[in-house]
Amino acid sequence: MHPTLPARVARMRQRTLCLGAILAVSACSRARTYDLIALWESRDPATTDTLYTTYYNDRNLALHNGFADHGVAAWLPCALATERGPNAEPAYQGTSEYPDVPPGDTTVPSRYAHGYPTRMDFPCRQPTGAVALYRMHKASPQTDHVYVSQVTEFNALQAAGYAFERVEGYIFTAQVPGSTPLYRLVLTAGPPGGDVEHRYTISASARQGLENGGWSSEGIAGYVFASYINPTIGSTGYTGTFNGHRVSPTSTVVTAIRDVTSPRNTLIIGGDSDRQQHGLLASNVTARPPGAVWQNASFHLYTGNIFSAASTLDHIPLFLHYASAATTHQLSALPPYDGIALVLSKEGLNGHHCGAPATGGQLSIEIGEAFGISCASNLATPMQDDTWYAISYSLNDAAMVRLSISDFASGQPLTFIDGTTVFKKSFANLFSCPFAPAFGALAPDQSYCGNPYKPYGFPVGNTGYMMYPLFAGAPNLSARISETKLQWLDSNFDVLH
Repeated sequence: MHPTLPARVARMRQRTLCLGAILAVSACSRARTYDLIALWESRDPATTDTLYTTYYNDRNLALHNGFADHGVAAWLPCALATERGPNAEPAYQGTSEYPDVPPGDTTVPSRYAHGYPTRMDFPCRQPTGAVALYRMHKASPQTDHVYVSQVTEFNALQAAGYAFERVEGYIFTAQVPGSTPLYRLVLTAGPPGGDVEHRYTISASARQGLENGGWSSEGIAGYVFASYINPTIGSTGYTGTFNGHRVSPTSTVVTAIRDVTSPRNTLIIGGDSDRQQHGLLASNVTARPPGAVWQNASFHLYTGNIFSAASTLDHIPLFLHYASAATTHQLSALPPYDGIALVLSKEGLNGHHCGAPATGGQLSIEIGEAFGISCASNLATPMQDDTWYAISYSLNDAAMVRLSISDFASGQPLTFIDGTTVFKKSFANLFSCPFAPAFGALAPDQSYCGNPYKPYGFPVGNTGYMMYPLFAGAPNLSARISETKLQWLDSNFDVLH
């Protein structure tokens, strides 16, 4: 159970929050009293039905039933699971296998009613200027999900055989700071009354690609957000550090999580499950300068004894191109999150995935929401305890990784298992949606993937980072990092400012 924020801290937080996707916190003039939630996209190629849902277990049920995961299509203010239809129609509440409320979740406010086991930073409520987005479904013969906000259209669709399922959230009727249009399209196949499929996207290029493929534009459904844009988080519930601030369960710290410059001072890294987290760094968004091609993280790592047999280290992921929701613990390491991580761990990912040939520290690659683990970046000779290493990790929009590591004292580079001293590889194949075809084009079945990391989605919103030292048992705080730099590089790997 998470402690309730003191009233004065809650008021302070409200004064510091705003909607603007690029506005600084000090420029905020409107209080945020609601939270944003991911709108997941998945598609059933057999019935040509595309589902959008803000309920994580709805999405999981769809994937279980053969839908293909397309990632996060947009973010919008969340609605309560009990919200009824415009004519008091009761809402769908999930199934026993995929319930809306995870068992045992008692935190308030929380994502408990959307399938997430993590507390939300703000309650679900209808913002001023926003209307409900109603999810409707027709099973036969059209097998179509459609999402509407106007009661007149809702009633007309209901009369045509569509049934109300639930309110997925709220969309704005006019553009607000930081928002973007949500385009609506439809494809009708065969004779009148035949198969119908509705699609929604915030990508203007994807909209144009769909229209070029025979889809008809139905205009703008409303205005939503391209990423989770809250600029602060009320950190509490654990003892440790977050972005250089000391955090404890009894002292809530309002921490910036937008355009955060990494601390240059030496950081202790370690922890004890959720009770202690030392060395946590996170920024949901960082400023991306013109001409940026690579996001880069470089740092010096003193290993201490974190790679020893007695160490309780699980793994330390360092995500770039990161996008996430917020919890009181951090930017979430639970879905939805995105990006690609360089992972430091013992013998692969704690020995469970890579099976390195020798003991010591290893480097792996982890893909955010796709949960993919790659051992291609393993070292031929693992890192050892009580040693300083210099590490540089770069990532571009095409999921290309460039990685180097050297012994800091001697300057001698370490060799990866592919025989190189500079590891280079694309990890696009680990995503549920392909990066190809090129920007704005469609796959052969005319599907469009909404995953926010994709270059034809909205990767500019995925400019954040996160480092989360995760220990599974008793604290082990002997390791540390220094000279941490998060930078943007051009095509020649020159630093941009």
